Amino acid sequence: MLWSSWVQKGFSAALSGRLSQRLFTIYLRQPYLFHLQHNSATLMRNSRNANVVVTGGIDPTLVLLTDGLVAIALFTLLIIVEPVGTIITLVAFGVGAWLFQLLTRRRIERWGDQRNLHDGMILQHLQQGLGGAKDVKILGRESEFLDQHEKHLKESLRINRVYSVLQTMPRMYMEILTIAGLAALVISMVLQKQSFTEIIPTLGLFAAAAFRVMPSINRLLGALQTLIYSRAIIASVYADFKLDAPDETKLVTGIPFSEQLELRSVTFQYPTASTPSLQQVSLVVRRGEAVGFVGPSGAGKSTLVDVILGLFAPTAGLVLVDGQDIQKNLRNWQNQIGYVPQSIYLTDDTLRRNVAFGLGDENIDENSVRNAIRLAQLEEFVSSLPENLDTVVGERGVRLSGGQRQRIGIARALYHNPSILVLDEATSSLDTPTEHGVMQAVQALQGSKTVIIVAHRLSTVEYCDRLYRIESSRLIEEGTFDEVVKRSAIKK
Repeated sequence: MLWSSWVQKGFSAALSGRLSQRLFTIYLRQPYLFHLQHNSATLMRNSRNANVVVTGGIDPTLVLLTDGLVAIALFTLLIIVEPVGTIITLVAFGVGAWLFQLLTRRRIERWGDQRNLHDGMILQHLQQGLGGAKDVKILGRESEFLDQHEKHLKESLRINRVYSVLQTMPRMYMEILTIAGLAALVISMVLQKQSFTEIIPTLGLFAAAAFRVMPSINRLLGALQTLIYSRAIIASVYADFKLDAPDETKLVTGIPFSEQLELRSVTFQYPTASTPSLQQVSLVVRRGEAVGFVGPSGAGKSTLVDVILGLFAPTAGLVLVDGQDIQKNLRNWQNQIGYVPQSIYLTDDTLRRNVAFGLGDENIDENSVRNAIRLAQLEEFVSSLPENLDTVVGERGVRLSGGQRQRIGIARALYHNPSILVLDEATSSLDTPTEHGVMQAVQALQGSKTVIIVAHRLSTVEYCDRLYRIESSRLIEEGTFDEVVKRSAIKK
């Protein structure tokens, strides 16, 4: 018995681990649009709840099978000994169990749905409250986040308490049914005019069988309750298990970038949008060029960059590198890109691990880290740190200045020696002197890297070989910096 329990629990634990890892894999391999359309707290909740597929689905099903077979075997034996009394007992147990499920099923389903909702909201308020701690402090919103968290936490705990009490009811309920069933058996045998000497052995057999089958029936009812209670969680998790998750790392054929990147009549529209974010955009970026995209907020600049990065597949048109469609081998195209966003995501880890983002210590190339630090002009800053590259930068880089965070972002982008460096509003949140220092590091790369810059301030793109102006989702102008400024009457 102990060995059987050990094997079963080991199987459940291993399967839970595999399911959780599988769901995390599925989420990470989804297109970028998937993550824009889904709340990260919901995905985190589902990943954490993947084990419920086992504890709330597979385990109860196994209980139904094993204990169901035990109950069937015992009732088969009793039918052979006393068919009429057994049938009466079965009817009593069956009707009683059916009534119990009828009275509790809808409540349990509703509790399961509510628990799933409240658990998601708990995680969401934790994530938002802690993630936005600075804004929470400045705006004095601590009490609001705490109140919302407490409200959902109390509801989740209340539901779990009520459900836990309900789980104890089948045993008491079945004990009453057993006594009623044995009484019905005695009455049945008396009505059949059986003698006292015949009734006693049969009654003893039924009592012994009831003693043996009662735990199985209790477990059967408990398993049914668990299945019903876990239905909402299993349904939400199971739906995501059916998502396609191609392993793009297995694509080995490279996309050469020796001549040019071309956008040919590219249109992109978000699935829920009524109008395109990009319309019929055609342009060419030659290898080694520095190209800038300017335009008002909402014009489509960042969407254009996301299409170039391969994060969005064009609704119409093609993105070609030396004549090859990047969508046919996206992973190898993205391997050639270094990307610096406006907000650099830094982990609460060492500077070294933040530059070589996502790699374990055994896979970090020290020379590549040092070279990236040099190219990002961070050597002086790193040498001033007490622990050099082993200095912990704090979650989201809270211990660093804005300029330092952006330079680390540039170093991260350069770590794998990309052919293309893309800066998407990378300096828009910096003051002018800090921006100038960051852009000096970028200008030093001109010629050795193809540089694509999205910016609001013209000073950011002044050194670019070519400028594109985007307005209302369309590419409306192309030329050198001076040409675009002159034709558009834009002040430098």
